[in-house]
Amino acid sequence: MASPFTLQTLIDTVQGGLLLVQPDSGQIIAANQLAAILLAMPHPSLQGRPFSQFLPQAEDSSTLRHLLAQQGMIYNLPFRLISATGRPIEVQLSLREIQLAEQTCLVISFGDRSESHQMRQLIKLEHQLLQRALNMLKSMNQDTSIQLEDDQLMGVVSIQQLLGNAHSETGRIRRYGGALAGMLVQIINLPPRDDDAARRQLLRLAGSLCVQGTRDSDQVAHQREDAFLVLMPNTSLDGAQEVAQRLLQVLGQLVYRNQEQECPVEVCIGLSALRTAESAPNAMFQRLEDALEQARQAGRNRISRQA
Repeated sequence: MASPFTLQTLIDTVQGGLLLVQPDSGQIIAANQLAAILLAMPHPSLQGRPFSQFLPQAEDSSTLRHLLAQQGMIYNLPFRLISATGRPIEVQLSLREIQLAEQTCLVISFGDRSESHQMRQLIKLEHQLLQRALNMLKSMNQDTSIQLEDDQLMGVVSIQQLLGNAHSETGRIRRYGGALAGMLVQIINLPPRDDDAARRQLLRLAGSLCVQGTRDSDQVAHQREDAFLVLMPNTSLDGAQEVAQRLLQVLGQLVYRNQEQECPVEVCIGLSALRTAESAPNAMFQRLEDALEQARQAGRNRISRQA
């Protein structure tokens, strides 16, 4: 028989758990490290142990011998082993007889099916997460494409462009003086979401009217689905109030149909202006949100301002 060192070196190269067992006694005569790990027993302690110790039922040993006698070898048989700590191990078990140095040995190899199953589940989950992310990205791209198309039709600028211009205008005012006002226009009663065509049509009309109702030097951006942000350089808060009143009247003339009923559009507007001591427009934008909320709380078709 091969020397223990040569034998151990050989079986340690085998993938999966591997045991060499004496057919008559059923004792383990050699094992690789992975078998020791899976069976939860130190490698030196495995040698001399009966293989039946790791079988759940006493008749499992005779069942394996019967299958081996019938088939000549067993290959990837779904089977269950029990570790030294009592943990069930679902495995793919292979078994055959070999002649090793003129001595018959049983070669038993096995891989942990539960780990493979968990790995497949992880791969499946990763695939699902990746597919979900791709679907979300596709949906976002579609929404962005629709938004760009609508913005072009309305003649509004992007919100990023408006915010950048607001900072530039604030810097100019700090150097040379002047005024800057803002207006936040919200459509309170959009058509229901299941009528996407009506919602888009109404928002297009509202955005176009906001552009037409302001000066060429003013900028209008679609801040969120139901709201438009207007930046008005060289405009005081009183001047912005006059523009807001005109827009309130014009937008209030829009009507859409819902369930065979005509619904007049309801609007709320928040106003604010850059303060003398402010070096950035951020605080003004926050006051616009606060003023819009005040207008909403006051009712419909209202204007609220925060100096």
